[in-house]
Amino acid sequence: MKILILLFVFFSFSNIVLANEIKILNETLGDGVEVINHSKVSVHYIGKLEDQTEFDNSYKRGEYFKFQIGTRQVIPGWEVGLLGMKVGGKRSIFIPYELAYGDKGAGNLIPPKSNLIFEIEVFEVVPPKYKEIDNNQLKLALTDYKFKVIDIRDLDEINKTGKIPNSIIITAFDKNGNFLPNFLNKYQAIVKPGEKVVFISKDGVISSILANGFVEQLKQENIYHLKDGIEGLKKTNFKFEDIKD
Repeated sequence: MKILILLFVFFSFSNIVLANEIKILNETLGDGVEVINHSKVSVHYIGKLEDQTEFDNSYKRGEYFKFQIGTRQVIPGWEVGLLGMKVGGKRSIFIPYELAYGDKGAGNLIPPKSNLIFEIEVFEVVPPKYKEIDNNQLKLALTDYKFKVIDIRDLDEINKTGKIPNSIIITAFDKNGNFLPNFLNKYQAIVKPGEKVVFISKDGVISSILANGFVEQLKQENIYHLKDGIEGLKKTNFKFEDIKD
């Protein structure tokens, strides 16, 4: 289990890109399920260079391209560029080479430092298996003995804001973003199989990655994470408490 979660978190934690570098050239809005982080999607697409040279086309192959957002199965530009699309929608996106195939390009079809254009059509979206809760739902969870609320931040971060009352502190990453190998041991010592667990991080990004790893790699159930994390909670004038020695 340790190896699975370590590999998963290392693989996903580094996959953070700047959304403002992706440009939506045109779009036809869909009306189905929306693509969010860690959704599993089935799409058709056409890939082109800036001069409109086509280098790939899933329509011609006659089968959908399927992958999960946020797990680095595709180039970084796709991870961001599909967010917010809905089933039935189409989107043409411009991806700078830094978020595509970089300085080296890809084989003979995509030259080095190539900016790319993708026309994407979404046919199916399967939401992530973990559940996302908001601030009001967290407050209810904190009063429910069936939930274990786990703050995965390090102690320096927690000391700056204070502790969430009734939460459990199990730091998941060191200051360099490396997953701590004793996290699972501490987790398993306090959480019984099937219990409801809410992961909380600074802004909700890392807690969602960890939650996805638990349900996808470790096949855990009843896993939740707090949307927008501590930063979102602070905006509600939430009352934190000091860490007791």
